[in-house]
Amino acid sequence: MIIYKKEMVEQELFDKFICDRCKKEITDDFELQETYNIGFWGGYASVFGDENEIECNLCQHCLLELIGDFYRVNGKEI
Repeated sequence: MIIYKKEMVEQELFDKFICDRCKKEITDDFELQETYNIGFWGGYASVFGDENEIECNLCQHCLLELIGDFYRVNGKEI
């Protein structure tokens, strides 16, 4: 015999995206598609600190302001 019981399980659900730079709260589906999560680990003697985990969440507008002078599209300069 198999007996089942029901349990309430707490689950984290997405609520909103907040840009770490401009602090804008984004909940619109189309704008959410253009948000960027940057994450990496600093290496030995890194300017970010030895083996620190670095994270940053940016909206598309802030990312463009930060890299606008040197990003490329398909290997071509803008």
